[in-house]
Order: sequence, then structure tokens, then C-alpha cells
Amino acid sequence: MKQEIFASRRKLFLERLRPGSMAILFAAPHAKRNDDVHYEFRTSSYFYYLTGVREQEAAAIFMPGSDNPYRLFVMPKNPEMEMWEGKRVGVEDSKRVFMADETYSIDDLEKEFRSQLKQADTLYHLLGLFSEHDDLVFRVLKDHAPNPRRNEKKFVRLEKAQEILNPMRKVKDEAELEVIRRNCKNSALAHRKVMEFTKPSHTEYQAEAEIEFWFRHGGADDLAYASIVAGGNNATVLHYKTNRDPLKDGELLLIDAGGEMDLYASDITRTFPVNGKFTKAQREIYEIVLKAQKDAINAVRPGVKFADIHKLTVESLVDGLIKLGLLKGDKAEIAKDRSKYVAFYPHNTSHWIGMDVHDCGDYSGADGASLPLEAGNMLTIEPGIYINADRTDVPAEYRGIGIRIEDDILVTKTGFENLTIDAPKEIADIEAIVGTAKPR
Repeated sequence: MKQEIFASRRKLFLERLRPGSMAILFAAPHAKRNDDVHYEFRTSSYFYYLTGVREQEAAAIFMPGSDNPYRLFVMPKNPEMEMWEGKRVGVEDSKRVFMADETYSIDDLEKEFRSQLKQADTLYHLLGLFSEHDDLVFRVLKDHAPNPRRNEKKFVRLEKAQEILNPMRKVKDEAELEVIRRNCKNSALAHRKVMEFTKPSHTEYQAEAEIEFWFRHGGADDLAYASIVAGGNNATVLHYKTNRDPLKDGELLLIDAGGEMDLYASDITRTFPVNGKFTKAQREIYEIVLKAQKDAINAVRPGVKFADIHKLTVESLVDGLIKLGLLKGDKAEIAKDRSKYVAFYPHNTSHWIGMDVHDCGDYSGADGASLPLEAGNMLTIEPGIYINADRTDVPAEYRGIGIRIEDDILVTKTGFENLTIDAPKEIADIEAIVGTAKPR
């Protein structure tokens, strides 16, 4: 994204801070995997949202009303370290590259933080996001002793910066949507490709490798989350991550996976037969889930309450399960009582999605009431039915079936846009392409 986009967000953020306050934001810590090996670095979504900085060991201080309201702290140039780890933008160039008012070495952060805090009565911090940053903030606050004789302000309050940033991030701007649409389209294509690839002779990890290849091949920087590639009964485990079992003829394969592009996530789930043909029982369950998903998606528009999407989904799933004979009783009564359907559908229908796969933003107001959808919101729609092979309360032909169908939905001014529609989900389309890829 162009730096002008980040500058416009910073302007809005500064306008929403209390007069006479300051805010401090940090890049994410670089987590160690083992010994001297670190995980691939990904910065904090909040930090990137305002700065566009993807380097590690960075921070920013914001001072509303100051002549220099945006102060950026980055790693200084270091030829020896850059030989090992790659180029750094450096302190001097960061002022131009990231449009900062002032730039400093990250080594000067604590000193400047202590100094600038004397000019503020309120501090905004992403409290609870990373313990290392909380420790630094609390240490500085504990030692803070402003001198009023020098016009230093008495510190009054610590505020969560999330309360300002979450509503901003919840409504996607056009620059974000450009990236999100590109990422979703690429991720949807990867789901199609793995369907074409899949055959009973393959394994879960081969399917995992295939879809992740296509994410990267199409331009994704990373995975949005660890891929779930679950064959047969494994699909009844909601967050299955082993991805090692063979794919068996006659079973289904559930893949919940998405690429990440420029720090924006996609989140798609598709379920399809390993051999390319649904059994009668698989088809019956699949049709119930697909209808529920379509019902929920078609209800998306501004003003509809978030909770109503889930309510509609539950009602549709319950209706289908009753017609199939897997639930018995009054539809309305069952749909109102989670304990009566939870064995088939244990999770919620939706979550916000954006820079984080489970993105920030409230689902209900201070009064506990579900919030209405707004244009620019993005949410998943992901109903499912899960019937573990060990269950004895359902006919044998339905046991070991886990089906989830998930798309990423943008709320528009007049309704919705399905950004992942290119991932096949109609039965005829799925059966026409599974296993059709030419051998490499």
C-alpha cells in the first residue's frame, strides 16, 4: 500500500486521541522456535495498520497536538547484521520511506518514552497484546514522577489503544479491499487446484502441500493460519492440525486454509469427496450445510444484526437435520436450545476477518445487544455439521462425516459481495473437477 494510506489512518487516529495524551505502539516480538532459530517474523497488525512498517524491533509514539506527532523508532543500519539478516531501512531513510515526523534508533525508545510521557496526562497502549510490551510500559509508569514546577503533566490514566483502533480496522477502506480481493481470489483458486489434485492414493500432507503451493504461487506472502486438512473422521475435529493420514476412497476431505497477502487474511473451507463422487449420505449432509450457508449469506446487508446471521444458520441446519431424521422435535424449540443441536453444530457461524483471521472489533455493544452490520465490515459465513464415527445415536451411514463450507463476505452498501466465490462448492462443480489434474 502507498504510504499516503497509512498517513491518512494516522491522521484519523491522532484526531481520536484525547488532547494532551500520547500513544505508544510496538512491532511484534520475534518469537523463537527452538535454540537459535526464530519463526518467520510477522509484525503486529495494529502497528502495520498505522505505520506500514514490517521490520522487527520497531515502535511508534503518537503525540496529538504536537509539531511532530508521529515519531518512529527502527533498527539502525548495521552492515554486519545486514549481511546475515538482510537490509534495514535505517533511521535516516525511515523518515522519508514511512513519512514519519521524527525517526530514532529503537535503542532510544525507552529514554524518549520516559521523556515524552512527561508531556501527557493519558497514555494509550495495546494493553494485553504482548507481555513484553506491557512490562516496559508498566516499568516506565511505575518510575514516572512528573515535576509540575517544570510544566510536566500529572499522569492520570492508561487507556487501551484497541478501543480506538478496533472500530477503525473493522470498516475496511478501499486500499485494504484491493489487497483483500486479490488475496481472496488467489486463495479460492488454490482451493480449486487442490480439488483437481486430490485422489484416494494421496495423503493429507500432500493435499496440504498442494494448496499451500498455490497460495504462494499466486503471490501470498504467508499462510493466514495453519492449514486444516482433514480426511474422513478427522473432519469432525474442528481444529484438526495433524495433516498426516492417508486419504481413503469413499471418504470426504475437509480443507480449511487461506493465504495471507500484505498481512491480510483469507479464510476458506471446502469439503469434497476424495474419489470425486458424494455418497448418498454425504450428499444429504452436504446439501443441508450448503443451503444453510446460502441462506446466511443472502441475509447479509447493512443493519442486520451479527447474531441474526447465526440464528438464521442454526434454524436452517436444524430444519435440514429434522427432515433427515437426525433431530426430532419442533424446529423452533430445538433452534432456541443450543444443547439440542450442539452435538451436530458446536461453533458459531461467523467472525470478523481482515488483517487477523479472527479480526478485531466488537460483536455486541455495551448493553450486550448484538451490533448491526455496516458497509465495509468483513465476516466469514461457515456453517457445518459434524458426526463423529464413534456416535451411536445416528444411522451408520452418517457416522464419520464432517462438513464445513466457508466464504469471506464483504458487507456492501446494498447487500454483500462474496470474495471467495471462485472456490467451487456446488456438488456438480465439485464432482466435475476432483482428481482431474494431470500427473506431474
